[in-house]
Amino acid sequence: MGDTQRHTLAVFIGRFQPFHCGHRAVLHDLTEEVDSVLMLVGSAYRPRSWKNPFLFEERAQFIRSGAHDLDIEIDILPLVDTLYNDRSWAANVRTAVTATCRARGLSPDSVDIVLTGFEKDKSSRYLSWFPEWTMRPAAPATHEDRIINATDFREAVFGEFEYDETDLANIFGTPAVDNFIEWEKSNSAAADAVAREGAYMRAYRAKTRAAEEVFGYPIPINAADAVVVQSGHILLVERGTEPGIGTLALPGGHLEAGEMALDAAVRECREETRLDIPKGVMIGRMRERRVFDHPERSERGWVRTEAFYFELQDRSELERVKGGDDAKKAFWVPISEITPDRMFEDHFDILQSFIPDVATSYTSILMAHAGQIGRNGRAV
Repeated sequence: MGDTQRHTLAVFIGRFQPFHCGHRAVLHDLTEEVDSVLMLVGSAYRPRSWKNPFLFEERAQFIRSGAHDLDIEIDILPLVDTLYNDRSWAANVRTAVTATCRARGLSPDSVDIVLTGFEKDKSSRYLSWFPEWTMRPAAPATHEDRIINATDFREAVFGEFEYDETDLANIFGTPAVDNFIEWEKSNSAAADAVAREGAYMRAYRAKTRAAEEVFGYPIPINAADAVVVQSGHILLVERGTEPGIGTLALPGGHLEAGEMALDAAVRECREETRLDIPKGVMIGRMRERRVFDHPERSERGWVRTEAFYFELQDRSELERVKGGDDAKKAFWVPISEITPDRMFEDHFDILQSFIPDVATSYTSILMAHAGQIGRNGRAV
């Protein structure tokens, strides 16, 4: 480990959905090399979904439980997604490291930062974004020549068939299985909802794959969304169908045959919110349009959307709306009250792209967790 004058801090970034023996192996390998580890838990403050079934605090507890016996100091902080702003995401990582150093009473000049992780796919490209830190590659854990990954765990526990606890423990480690079983007991309704959404995703992707096999190349699903603003409020709907039942979303949906994206956005908005504004007037209030096609924006697969920003005339009384079609409810929400923890897919990111006032202060989030840094010394 480092000498008495310097402190070596390892940064380990992941979603940990859930924390398993592969993640633990990375921490174990660090015990003789660094003084402490900062684990940044990605996709924090997003609603539950098949890909992200466990909330930040639940994942933090999984880590504490699974790593409590390791002889290393561990701090755990949330990391928020910024799908369309990699610079902002990297800045958040650096901010978290600085906050950790300060909370531990360490001068940044006396800390050596080590970034650890392994390149598994495009989601690992961030490993090259921090040239000022030392990169420490981590070897992936395997079971029967297959890399252990959280996706397989989720497929097993939320899939169509009953999972075998012993088999899962042999692959992912006993702590991971025990933690999940305890979670499931206290969150049976959430577990059922995730399982239903998983079934929907599998069926959706199967249809897409069938079409791709016919044509021989990937086929994007095209959608359109409406960002409608009036008097400091944004028009949102509560989803009443899979995926994302109960989450808040922009009015929108799939393009119909022969339909242009702008026409689809207006149509979906009128159908889902019963907004009684003539189509021509709506189009006349359109101020901007952007394509959102991040490969991870939708768990359904390659779903691209074009979002249209409509700025309605400010009035003392907002336009009347009512949920319709597949929207359970429609309502106006003050811009200042919109947070990512209830927003469907990347719709919060879309709003941030159009409206600077829609913001989540990452610094404020870290301040709320600063008191936990270094509190107990082990798996804090």
